[in-house]
Amino acid sequence: MKNNQIGLEIEQNIAAYVDEVKELLAPEIWQNILLDCSKNELFLLWLLYREKEVNMTRAAEYMNVPLNTATGIVGRMEKRDLVLRVRSAEDKRVVTIRLSEKGTEQIQSIISEMVYYGRKVLENFSREEMELFFRMMDKLKVVMKEEKEKKTQRRKVRKIPIS
Repeated sequence: MKNNQIGLEIEQNIAAYVDEVKELLAPEIWQNILLDCSKNELFLLWLLYREKEVNMTRAAEYMNVPLNTATGIVGRMEKRDLVLRVRSAEDKRVVTIRLSEKGTEQIQSIISEMVYYGRKVLENFSREEMELFFRMMDKLKVVMKEEKEKKTQRRKVRKIPIS
């Protein structure tokens, strides 16, 4: 009973918090930060920004999606002139993906916006609060990693020997 009450209290606190900050998370802010990019598009922009050029297999692995899904994502981004597909001069079967000029501008703009808002938040923290914040973020990563591993273990197919 006590655990249920604590769970309900946490849920109510989260709901109240979301209600209070939802106006601060106005669409204009998120549109500025993400510039109308989906999660996977953002991941691909980030990967290309860091590695300059990747093949489709690497892109799919990084976004954690099947190759055909990655191909669709790249196709949509290519239509929006964010990425370029480049065929190898040596082997025409090899296709790599690079940022276009517009894609480079977009990821740089996203990074600038995130740095701006991150700085605005962090400059209001004391040194102790900042240390606590980063310790809490580290704990959050650990919990999320553990949960992901649990889900991965549950998904494994159990092989049943047939005699």
